[in-house]
Amino acid sequence: MATKNPARLASAAAVLATAIVIPTPAQADPLPYGPDTCIQGYVWREARTGDTVCVTPDIRATVKQQNANPGAKKDPNGAYGPQSCAQGFVWREAFDGDTICVTPDFRQQMFDDNAAAASRKAANAPKPTPQASQSTIVLEVTGAGEVYSIWSIPFNQVAGDHTKIPFSKSYPLPADEDYVSLTWTSRDDQQKGCRITVDGKVVVEKPVGTADTCVFTR
Repeated sequence: MATKNPARLASAAAVLATAIVIPTPAQADPLPYGPDTCIQGYVWREARTGDTVCVTPDIRATVKQQNANPGAKKDPNGAYGPQSCAQGFVWREAFDGDTICVTPDFRQQMFDDNAAAASRKAANAPKPTPQASQSTIVLEVTGAGEVYSIWSIPFNQVAGDHTKIPFSKSYPLPADEDYVSLTWTSRDDQQKGCRITVDGKVVVEKPVGTADTCVFTR
């Protein structure tokens, strides 16, 4: 009968443990193309190599067509030599030295795109405002006896007739809720008080016999 080697078994277990890899969910890179990444709906213009001005896809498609035929709409006999544009056309000027001939409106489009370049980069886009977290509020009536009812703004009726005291009830408190009141109508001569707690911290407390309302504001 073969004898098992404890050391060999331990070594095999260690190798097996290192071979088990728990995959980590991949997170989308917010800037997959670095600082020149465009915001949603925009792409690089590519009027020349390295042109990362962000434009709409249709503008990039038009620029690509223009670049494919750089001699179009030229007038070699014009005042600016062989790069002169035919009547009614002007240099595109997407960048310094860009002499592709286009309509004046399209050249203005290039000027507008250049002026808006920084605002169309994802790195410069406004960061989303983090959503404020929701708190937990606890409403308490302290003391002894019973009540006809317990009411609260904004939670309306908190408890009904013959509710025994002490009493407490918790609610989710929206971040934009800045006023909460708690009041009750007693059924007997037993003295009562109240307490309001937000996320475990007492924010309002009226000792037994001193008041019949608690109000929390922030």
